Amino acid sequence: MKKFFKIGCLGFIILIALIVVIAVVASGGDDSGSGSNSNSSKSEEQKAHKVGDTFTVDDKAEVSVTKVEEREQVGNQYANKKASEGGTLVAVQWTVKNVSDKPLNAFSIPSINLVDEKGTKYEADIDATSNYAIETDIDNSKIASDLNPNIKVTDIKVFEISKDSYAKGKWYLEIDGSKVQIK
Repeated sequence: MKKFFKIGCLGFIILIALIVVIAVVASGGDDSGSGSNSNSSKSEEQKAHKVGDTFTVDDKAEVSVTKVEEREQVGNQYANKKASEGGTLVAVQWTVKNVSDKPLNAFSIPSINLVDEKGTKYEADIDATSNYAIETDIDNSKIASDLNPNIKVTDIKVFEISKDSYAKGKWYLEIDGSKVQIK
């Protein structure tokens, strides 16, 4: 019985590891760019889009960053999030349109990260994003459902980062390998 239990636990651990690997592969690979030093050369800067530009990602989605704002607080009087001491909130609104002839599942819809000029990627703050969604009343993003062909949705993300770091240098949004310079 003990031997069966050990094999069962080992099998369970292997199953969980396999699910994680499949999720990483399905979401487009690893974050090997995280923390890496990608020297911002002139050619990279020329390739960076601007807020308001529309561009295509992987021949599947048409994307446009429509609004970027620095905030001290997001939300309304009932549900809000203030930036932590020394921090600031960078609120982003962007649109995604499926330009392919097949539905895009949650793992195929482009993802967005905030990136500093050194190449460090920042993930969105879930609490701040939820509160900003309440404030803006934008609720047509696709979190767990398919984005069907020729459908366009607006999504939002809020990133909390150091106020001093944001005040210095260049900042980008990275959307599945494409960059949008925001600062």
